[in-house]
Amino acid sequence: MFALSQSRKVSDPQKELDILLARMRQRLYPETMPVLASYWLKTVYSAGHQRAWWKELNRLLKQVLRKQALDDPSREALMDIQAWVQETGLRSGKTPAAAAVKFESVRANPKAERLAPYLRRLLNQWLLAEVARLLINGGEYGVAQDGGIPILAAAKALERLLLRDRLSPVTLEMLLQPGLVSPREAYPVDMEILTDVVLALLGRTSARTPHVMPATLLGVAGDSSLPRGYGEAVRQASYVQTGEGDEVHVPVAAVEASDILKRDPVRIASTIVTMDGRCWESESLQSGEQHYVIYKPAGRLRIDFSADHAKLIVPWPDSPLQWPGSVQFRQPFELFGREWRESSLEMEGDRAWLHLVFSRALPVAEIQPEDMGFRRSHLASVDMAWAALEYALAESLDQKSGEPIEELRRMDFIPVGRAMLGLARLARSGRLLKREAIETQLRSIRYLQSEIAMEYGRVPWRILPAPARSMFLKRRPDTGLLELLHQVFDGVPEALGETASESSPSHAA
Repeated sequence: MFALSQSRKVSDPQKELDILLARMRQRLYPETMPVLASYWLKTVYSAGHQRAWWKELNRLLKQVLRKQALDDPSREALMDIQAWVQETGLRSGKTPAAAAVKFESVRANPKAERLAPYLRRLLNQWLLAEVARLLINGGEYGVAQDGGIPILAAAKALERLLLRDRLSPVTLEMLLQPGLVSPREAYPVDMEILTDVVLALLGRTSARTPHVMPATLLGVAGDSSLPRGYGEAVRQASYVQTGEGDEVHVPVAAVEASDILKRDPVRIASTIVTMDGRCWESESLQSGEQHYVIYKPAGRLRIDFSADHAKLIVPWPDSPLQWPGSVQFRQPFELFGREWRESSLEMEGDRAWLHLVFSRALPVAEIQPEDMGFRRSHLASVDMAWAALEYALAESLDQKSGEPIEELRRMDFIPVGRAMLGLARLARSGRLLKREAIETQLRSIRYLQSEIAMEYGRVPWRILPAPARSMFLKRRPDTGLLELLHQVFDGVPEALGETASESSPSHAA
């Protein structure tokens, strides 16, 4: 259900259409236009307008489509809205009742510092799992752009996730504030879709201008004079609009600027990416009271999903004459919530273009601390899956057979079930257990559960068979094992941490 803001008043069709057109002109990625049109329409529909309102909107749409110069995505979106208005708002004669003005069973507002990790995990982990669930269950979500996720499916998935988490209006508003995530952690296309969904849930059609900052350092030329730790300076960069066009200014300390200028030749070649998806190339070093490296825009980056592996092409600061002849880097590239590895280098005139290939999603542990203090509600299917494994583990111990584990309906749970059964048998053996043996079993569980963690989360502590739970509660794990337990299990008792010993390297003391 879409909520209607308490302060929202019935507005005239001209005002609402003007708001929509303004948002269309501000669109960063035209491929997300169907999401904007769909969620704008849902929002005005929820206001409960009468037939006369829709009739006037239809007239205005005809006028805009006839007289205004529109790009193809905007024109197509407006035509889709018009078709819906004519079919539902006019021909059928039906008008909707106003939406209920309430958010039921909302959560307490989390602290601001907890929103960033929540948002990172929402976009890079839960979204993908929810989209997969939607597509498997069927539904009309349109055709995917370049072989990627259908845009409307991504929007619907985000809507379902936010509603499931019962976020309050205040929290939803906070998700729209700038600076929560950087281009390293989120793909601007996903952020654009998220904004449309959040505004609709709040019952609003108007939106702020898309954020440009923060920025992320993508690459530095091999012989660059830029100082160590320059990536941190990029995070402090500012967006500046001048008479000559847009610029990004990265602050440099006076001492560092002096060192750069002493070198011959001065080399500041580098590339950064901003939150609006644009790539920027270094242009000059500005000295004076303040010292800045000035960047100029070099186009907007787009992930290409058309091949088996996602691809990304970025401008590279090393010129062809200085290129060493191989494409090798010490670290993978981290951008848009993903890790990328270099594939090839393409020369085009005096420009170098680096071709990147998707390697993996940024590991959750690196984009969000496990203990972020903001717990998500589980789907019933998630709880049922863990309950089935809990029952199978108990049956296997009673029968002294692994057959109940092997018969699990969810085949992806079988490997982690085997590992957990091994830990329970080890605990029930009655032998003096070596720490190394327990650590080996825990690491095995951690490795195997990572295959299902994206959709099902960590293993609930409660399903760990009683012998294993008793082993840890009675003997108290040392700090290293305690950390491993927290990585594997959700809901580890606090009592384990209160008396954890750091002086027992050879036993599970």
